Amino acid sequence: MSRVAMLMSGGVDSSVSAALLKDQGYEVLGFYILGWLGTPEFPCPWQKEEKDARAVAEVLSIPFHTVNLSIVYEEEVIDRFFAGYQAGVTPNPDILCNREIKFKALWQAIRQFECDYIATGHYAYAKDGQIFKAKDQNKDQTYFLWGIEKSILPKIIFPLGELTKPEVRKLAKKYHLPTATKKDSQGICFVGPLKVRQFLTSRVKTKPGDVYLVDGRKIATHEGVELYTIGQRLAAGSVDWTGDVPPLFVSAKDIKTNRLIVGSDSQTFGTKLAAGSLNWLSELEGPTFEGLAKIRYRQKDEVVTAIRTGSKLSVEFSAPVRALTAGQSIVFYSKTGQLLGGGIIEAVPEQDETIQQLTKALGQTKV
Repeated sequence: MSRVAMLMSGGVDSSVSAALLKDQGYEVLGFYILGWLGTPEFPCPWQKEEKDARAVAEVLSIPFHTVNLSIVYEEEVIDRFFAGYQAGVTPNPDILCNREIKFKALWQAIRQFECDYIATGHYAYAKDGQIFKAKDQNKDQTYFLWGIEKSILPKIIFPLGELTKPEVRKLAKKYHLPTATKKDSQGICFVGPLKVRQFLTSRVKTKPGDVYLVDGRKIATHEGVELYTIGQRLAAGSVDWTGDVPPLFVSAKDIKTNRLIVGSDSQTFGTKLAAGSLNWLSELEGPTFEGLAKIRYRQKDEVVTAIRTGSKLSVEFSAPVRALTAGQSIVFYSKTGQLLGGGIIEAVPEQDETIQQLTKALGQTKV
């Protein structure tokens, strides 16, 4: 009988996954990852989540263990999260969590249990050492999995790959799981619900600066460019307004001068980007890739042409895409839905051009 390490978060998806694996004849061991302990200002409800996961394990009569990975989580996810924003980019902590914690640190920490496989409640499908999109396209989570190490792919099981969310809910009731009616969790992976802006300001150093239109008109002041992301609509109270203007969106950030450049929503679109920190789960043939990609979860796939030069990738979209954002991930797929790999967006030429236009409009020389 094959032994499976089932990552149990206390949610309905991992709960049903554990039940399905047991029904399929696996020896299932449940593991709860203690990732972040929280602070007095930003408490983490991990005790409740662990209690829910343990309750499910008891109903299913499977062994349950809590693995404390709080130190490595702080270093590999939280610290990198803040470092990214401090550098002016917008990182994705869920991708870091999957790569560094779930499919790496946890797998190493439970070696003594001699598990044959590792399973999670992700909506994805694994077969023959490859990952494919889930049946439920609205819930498909392969976007968050591109960073995991290729070597562990043959060890991964995704029990929910061929199920829809409504089907999962029905199964939870069928198995009489205590999480059957529990709402889906929201927030940063293993951190829980947070007001992200408040979380950022607790560690990221910022200073006020100016908000400009690309033609050089100063219209407002901001609290620090690090707190804004490309495509973000400037809501009332997010900047100090100095005039009556139509809805504006962040189209570029100049970290060196602490300037925020805004414009209409159409000005947030772009067609090109440069990516690094590449990770391929399936080897590509040749330096040029023509296929599908997306830059955010639940975005529809876009046709792209990518040229690989060493460890970098230049990508061009067949149609303009909204809010290409440094620090976020670009994830590649085959036409059959196979997850091929991905990388971190490092630069967006159109945004660099916007910064240069503003610099020219202000009569200054770009440093």
